[in-house]
Amino acid sequence: MSKSSVAIDELITVCSASGLRRTAALEACLRVLATAEQPMTLQQIASDPAFGVSCDPATIYRLITRLEERRIVRRIGFHSRAAHYCLREGSHQDYLICRDCGSVEVLDIACPVEHLEKQIAEESGFSDLEHELEFFGRCLACQK
Repeated sequence: MSKSSVAIDELITVCSASGLRRTAALEACLRVLATAEQPMTLQQIASDPAFGVSCDPATIYRLITRLEERRIVRRIGFHSRAAHYCLREGSHQDYLICRDCGSVEVLDIACPVEHLEKQIAEESGFSDLEHELEFFGRCLACQK
């Protein structure tokens, strides 16, 4: 059994425990997101060759929304761009977003506000605190 199929089986177990039925569409969404190198729009998820299931776009939207509500998937809102989605894995990711072409890159450095998040949690009494950090600019390709 491959590493990604084990991960998908684990995700399906988590989904089942949270009340989601195991369907071909659920498996397809998890398969695509588990192998994605960066967050994806609903359209990108549905059109990915790994999706491999005929499915109504509204069904994919409802499914992704349910995964987001159960904190299995993270929704990333890029201002005026379409929302992107990725699996929530261990630690969060921060992103660089190109204002011109909309490309998304994972910020590949330690989170610059993690210590602040801990301080805010301690001082405010909030628990389960999280944040999203997105930097907007122009990618190398758009600068040419």
